[in-house]
Amino acid sequence: MAYMTSRLFPWNFIVEEVDEDSLRHFVPYAIQICEDKGIKKGSIERERVKEVIEKELKGILDDYLHHGEMMRIHTRFYDRYPFAFAQALIHTILYRLGLNVEDVVNINALGELLGLDIKEMKRRERYIHDLISRSEEKALRIFSKSMLNRKVISEEGDYIGSVSDITFDSRTGILESMILVPQRGSERIKVPMDEMKLKIYSRNIVLRYTKPKSSKPDTNKKKEQ
Repeated sequence: MAYMTSRLFPWNFIVEEVDEDSLRHFVPYAIQICEDKGIKKGSIERERVKEVIEKELKGILDDYLHHGEMMRIHTRFYDRYPFAFAQALIHTILYRLGLNVEDVVNINALGELLGLDIKEMKRRERYIHDLISRSEEKALRIFSKSMLNRKVISEEGDYIGSVSDITFDSRTGILESMILVPQRGSERIKVPMDEMKLKIYSRNIVLRYTKPKSSKPDTNKKKEQ
């Protein structure tokens, strides 16, 4: 809580030493969060990057503080969650936006203020970037498959249906929408990803809008069965 309320937030999370095993564990989860939120190059203006990082970081830290399910998911990495996951998420967000830490914060000044060696911060950033490049395809494949057959509920908790299929943009390979089998009726519903709200500790998917538009899936899109 002290770190979250510090004037240095969120950058105070990237200066802590974390082991490489923990980073390897959390980077795929960070990739999944970015995919869920549609965080990719060109999706966020430079002046909003810090705001987005703060919001997403507070989200995972809130999960850590208030949801016991985190311990079951991350097992032996649970006690390293706050800083390891935070670093993985911050660097993954910046990587997918085509940015480095130095593009959004003066790390030289940060290092001088805290008396830290910025060379180690840069080395860890390069290591995480390498992990992302090697893990991204696998992480997104696992993420996509894990969505199939999940229950979809409204923000009020009402059951709507389940996920039967997923569509991708054929040019970029980015997850674009989910195809739902509604509780009532036979016509499948295509719902854009930005209308979905996922939680990595929950098996349910929350639909932001309770009345999605019905439509037939676009056969021109690549799908993962």
